[in-house]
Amino acid sequence: MAKAQLKILVFLITVGLVAGALSVGWWFYMNVLLKESQVEKDIAAMKGKDRPRIDPGLRRFEAAVDLIREGKIDEGRDALYKLRLQFPDSAACPEAMRIIGEINMDQLYSHNHKAGKKDYIVQPGNTLMGIATKNDTTVDSIIRMNGLMSTLLQPGDHLTLIPMDFHLGVDVSSKQVMLLRKVGDKEYLFKVYDAKDVRLPPGTRLPVEMELAGKNATHEGKTILSTDPNYAAAEKWISGTKAGVIIRTPPVAKATPVEEPKAAVAKGSSPDAMPAPAPSAAAETGIFLSREDIEELFALVRKGSKLSLVR
Repeated sequence: MAKAQLKILVFLITVGLVAGALSVGWWFYMNVLLKESQVEKDIAAMKGKDRPRIDPGLRRFEAAVDLIREGKIDEGRDALYKLRLQFPDSAACPEAMRIIGEINMDQLYSHNHKAGKKDYIVQPGNTLMGIATKNDTTVDSIIRMNGLMSTLLQPGDHLTLIPMDFHLGVDVSSKQVMLLRKVGDKEYLFKVYDAKDVRLPPGTRLPVEMELAGKNATHEGKTILSTDPNYAAAEKWISGTKAGVIIRTPPVAKATPVEEPKAAVAKGSSPDAMPAPAPSAAAETGIFLSREDIEELFALVRKGSKLSLVR
């Protein structure tokens, strides 16, 4: 009898141990293994989705704009410069550069910012062209800076002059024209212009550096000077020292005149032969900017300014 009871007791203990082991195993599976498996699935699902990337530059941009709104113009502009250097791929960079350019242009022509500008007293016999040439500036900038309504000067007049130490860099891939200003031994990005198109002459190898050969203005088919009354309405372009490299407004396609077939044709030619069509606007080369941008650059660059083309 005692042996039978002992066997039953051993059996019960064994069953209890097995049940306990099963319970522990079940708890471990539900609370550890299953959860880890679910976490791995969630991670895999998250990786498989196109989740928006976090743009750290946006917060920097907003902070810089707040500084500008508070009247801390220089601090805000410096913050935007840092944003462009630290987060060049940020979606805020194009707008940051637009604001930087507007601030720089406003300060360039502001009478409250004297840095880099000088006062010039007009001497007998002075002309705007002569003053601009001797002082490394441009006629257009003198007119704009001093609000001149006429090109006639009177001895004793005071003019504010801005030395134009600007150079141009063209990024062919992004179709951007970068205005660079030299201060001392350093150059910094002053403003960026978005080109409508960039078409370089065939065979142009990049990078290439050259100088600006000059600025041209025409009115009704005639070349005119900056002192001409029709200068404001003239068509303007800036030419490089290499043929075909011109900064200008986009060309306008012109209708090609169609000639009537002649009764007699040259020997050996086809009766259907027609004159070769004139080159289309699409075939013209150049760095094409809006008219407003060309007008602005006319006041900022001069003959001999550096022009760099990069990809």
